[in-house]
Amino acid sequence: MLLAKLRKSWQILSAGVSYSLFGAGALLVGVFFRLMSPVTIISPAKKQRMIRWCIHKGCLTFIRIMRFFGLIRYSFDVDSMHKARPGHIVIANHPSLIDVVLLLAVNKQMCCFVKSAIWDNFFTGAVVRQAGFIPNNAEQVLPMAAAKLEAGENILIFPEGTRTKEDNVLRFKRGAANMAVAVNASIMPVMIECYPRALKKGDKWYDIPEGGPAFTLRSGELLALDDCIDTSLPRPKQYRHLTQFLENYYNKQLSTETTATPEQLENQRGNAL
Repeated sequence: MLLAKLRKSWQILSAGVSYSLFGAGALLVGVFFRLMSPVTIISPAKKQRMIRWCIHKGCLTFIRIMRFFGLIRYSFDVDSMHKARPGHIVIANHPSLIDVVLLLAVNKQMCCFVKSAIWDNFFTGAVVRQAGFIPNNAEQVLPMAAAKLEAGENILIFPEGTRTKEDNVLRFKRGAANMAVAVNASIMPVMIECYPRALKKGDKWYDIPEGGPAFTLRSGELLALDDCIDTSLPRPKQYRHLTQFLENYYNKQLSTETTATPEQLENQRGNAL
């Protein structure tokens, strides 16, 4: 009993240290790029690349720290995502609190949607604006996203809109499908698996199973709209059909019994992170 309490205390302490370091790093980046915002000798495009690279490195460092403390394990099989042509929508299921961190840790340059609280914050607002991210409450979301995709950027969307519920049933909303159809963009599916389930909706940030959950990220082949739905149909039907197609695709992918464990993936490919 005492040993179990000590283990739990250590887990809470190490989780607190990990999140605190992540928050401190985010604050430093926010302050730095807040001061950089009026600097005109660096082009906006270069600032965007710099900030996204910093975000990528920060997320990568965070998951490495969590792995060091034994809070999580992870392995990635995302070669198809790295090899795909640019200018597509990246979609992923959303089982845990740190899914976006995992995805940004394996992507050096990716556009994200951000909440208004982050967009309007004095420090984080400067970062996400210069990073070229998109506010999720903007009136011109689709034109802004279309411009990003046409410029060769990749945009991250979670079709569920929030973390997967306790019953593990995926329920996709139409946002990702609407955008893909509206701008005729290909879709890169990424499957995120977490075993045992942890950091679910409603869980405390320190509520982590002993030994840490094992995260596996797998990317599929790039999906062209013509391969998913009949693009000659009226747009409302295309939205519905594509949403259903993607939901079925994920349910099939995540129910397969042939999925490799994180340990198997690490032995087969090595873990570059």
